[in-house]
This record gives sequence, structure tokens and C-alpha cells, in this order.
Amino acid sequence: MDISVMKPQGTNEERDIFRLLDRGIDDMEEKRELPVDEAFEMITKLRTARRNERA
Repeated sequence: MDISVMKPQGTNEERDIFRLLDRGIDDMEEKRELPVDEAFEMITKLRTARRNERA
């Protein structure tokens, strides 16, 4: 199967989104995923840490 590769074009923000998506796909292919409960726990911890840094 032939898959064409899109070159990200546009703003830096759009390129960053493409880069994040690519890394996420790489992680899935390498089986580097968290169970849903653990993923949401990590999101909560990161969000709390960011909020505490701003205060």
C-alpha cells in the first residue's frame, strides 16, 4: 500500500500540531500508551501543576 506523506504547511502552530500528532502515532505504534484511567490521572496532575505555577 502506498501512502503519500503530507508536508505540514502553514503557521508554526499548525506545524506544532502535526508534530504532536506524529509523535502520538509513533507512541501508539510502539505500544507506549497508558490505560485510560492512568492517562486522565496524569492529565489532572499536569493541569494542577500548571495552575499552581501560575498562582
